[in-house]
Amino acid sequence: MELNRMKIGAAIAARRKEKGLTQEQLAARLGVSAPAVSKWETDTSYPDITLLCPLARALGTSVDALLQFEETLSDEEVVRQINQLLETAMRQQPDGWQAAERQLEELLHQYPSCTALQYNAVASYDALTMFFPAAGEEVRTRWRARKRQLLEQVRESGNAAYWQTATIGLAMLELTDGDAETGAALLRQLPERVGDPTGAWAQYYLKTGQPVKALETIQKQLYKLVSQSQSLLATMMNPKLLPEPERQRAVCEAYGALARAFDFPDMSAGLAMELCLQEGQPDEAAACFARYVEVLTGPPAFPRADIFAPGVTAKHPESAQASHRELRRLLLDEIHKEEKYRSLLDHPVFAQALTRLENSI
Repeated sequence: MELNRMKIGAAIAARRKEKGLTQEQLAARLGVSAPAVSKWETDTSYPDITLLCPLARALGTSVDALLQFEETLSDEEVVRQINQLLETAMRQQPDGWQAAERQLEELLHQYPSCTALQYNAVASYDALTMFFPAAGEEVRTRWRARKRQLLEQVRESGNAAYWQTATIGLAMLELTDGDAETGAALLRQLPERVGDPTGAWAQYYLKTGQPVKALETIQKQLYKLVSQSQSLLATMMNPKLLPEPERQRAVCEAYGALARAFDFPDMSAGLAMELCLQEGQPDEAAACFARYVEVLTGPPAFPRADIFAPGVTAKHPESAQASHRELRRLLLDEIHKEEKYRSLLDHPVFAQALTRLENSI
């Protein structure tokens, strides 16, 4: 990172005062003028690179500490910065992706060995792909290539916390856009049986007098499992997996029950609409669409605090609203593009809900 972007003036001033030195005394020790030190401390100018080591010695610190060097970011800081740049991008439709991509790449270049950042950057590119379809195919192709590169870096790091997920991500890329056998070869590298250490960690935290940490560990895993269950249930609605409508209906009901039990976003009405369309039930499909639009235009759902707090904190309301807005826009685009919805456009219930959807964007 460029020296002038580090804002080291405050660090110099703080260390100088801790040492009980005046600007004049520090300047004398380094053979520079007092005004030069003053300019350093106000970030008006910066020490010559040949002075960094003498300056650090005079202040009783290291060059790394003086330059606020961090080899990597904490997981919490990664999530904070990623969420911040995505939220900013969402507020700057339709071109917010440009600033988000630039900021994301700057972060990746600043911390080239931060596995947590690389892993979360993959999810960021997925979010940009979803929320900025107008970016164009050339941009989306670049994002897919960058995702692959990042996933390969995560795998190469050998970081146990991310290796398996990165392997699955690469396999999915191959199965979607590449060679199926290559994807299968990646999946075969995964261990067949992986135990869940959540209970053991919770027991450890309890035994060492950390009940809050034990609770948070369980809550985070529970949140992850509920989210995964929702995703799997939605995938099971594919007629190729379950051609029997009654079984699809049971899966759809289970999805809704799970969402309501934990106050997760309940998108089961959208799944039910697709099922009704398959069965040639336009009235039921229109009614499901109306319920789906009601969910998307209503207040966002947040996981139940009485079950998930403090381990999982609710999203910021503005961020959740922005996500819902983009989901509404994506749904509207799909309605206008897909032939299967044409027969519903003149249905009064469907038309009324479609108007509500259009007005909400």
